[in-house]
Amino acid sequence: MAQTRTSSAARTDGGARAARRGALALSCALMVALGALAGCERKSPGSRPPPQYGYGQPPYGQPGYGQQGQPGYGQPGYQQGAPPTTSGPLPGQATPAPPLGLPSMPVVADPINNLDVNYLRTQAGVVMGELISALAPGPRARVENIPFIADPTVGEVNAFAACDDQGKPLMAITDGLLEIEAHIAQFRATDEIFGTKKLDAYIQMLAQNQKPGRPIVRPPVGFVDPMQHIDGRKVNRQHELFDEQVAFVLGHELGHHHLGHLGCTAPGGTGATAAQLGRLLSRALPAFNQPNEIAADIAGTNNTLDAGKRRSGYKLTEGGALLTLNFFAALDQLTPATIVFGFESSHPHPLIRRPIVQQTAATWRATGGVAWPSFPGFGG
Repeated sequence: MAQTRTSSAARTDGGARAARRGALALSCALMVALGALAGCERKSPGSRPPPQYGYGQPPYGQPGYGQQGQPGYGQPGYQQGAPPTTSGPLPGQATPAPPLGLPSMPVVADPINNLDVNYLRTQAGVVMGELISALAPGPRARVENIPFIADPTVGEVNAFAACDDQGKPLMAITDGLLEIEAHIAQFRATDEIFGTKKLDAYIQMLAQNQKPGRPIVRPPVGFVDPMQHIDGRKVNRQHELFDEQVAFVLGHELGHHHLGHLGCTAPGGTGATAAQLGRLLSRALPAFNQPNEIAADIAGTNNTLDAGKRRSGYKLTEGGALLTLNFFAALDQLTPATIVFGFESSHPHPLIRRPIVQQTAATWRATGGVAWPSFPGFGG
């Protein structure tokens, strides 16, 4: 019995030490990030709207969100190009390698392959519902039943938390960001399964062809081998990645609400139409608040991991967050003089956010997903 008590105490002490180490490492990452943020802001063109917290759609879980949007397109395939560097392994994965054996059963009408905007909106709503359910009772009460709005503005790639005209909270994600995330998921899955470099090639293509405020440039026919495009393993993987990517984006924006960054946490709002979103965004802060952005990244990462833990199938990880941040970092590197998408001006630089996400996830695992470190001034 004495040995059992000693062993149990040792395990408890070891867990406490792991939590302290994780919290210390995250504190160091926060200090480094705050010091670096001042030197990493990019100047946006004068014609761009002011930066804000950001994305858009209607109440989560409603098919199609009841909003206008671009119809999905059936991509027969996809052309290649030379890339930067987004092909490394995600958390818990080995370096992608070509598969052995025959491809699995093809999926010929996958909604992510087809960029079906109604599916992408609805799935984002499903993921947001998972995130809200995974929150602790206090934060959950602040964001439960929050309106979730689809923003069909052409060429807008962003997501945001905002307050409506009645001072009620709302969430939004643009069709453009959902399309970008769908492409990222497709090409990352292709790279993992077949050992290609399609995601890097896609970023290169956007850097060369995408113009601010214009429709999202889509890859040409032949960009991806048609059989790889519909391979069942690849299709299954891109759905896992898409959920992870969107979870972090929405978890970050939910964090702004339940951490009280906007001051409109009372439930009961009715949302806003796509036409009203521009006016709401014009009331946004003149520049993003650096401590609040970091706090939202910590909250969004923890929320994603907590929601993933509750799943019976694939468990969400921080990999989708890193995939999204790596995408915008690579695009930024290739277009240093231009802000291609609004996401780049409304959030801190991805290279600053990435270590925050990584260390938050490491701390979450070291504490068994229980202890969320709290930092004065960071909304924790």
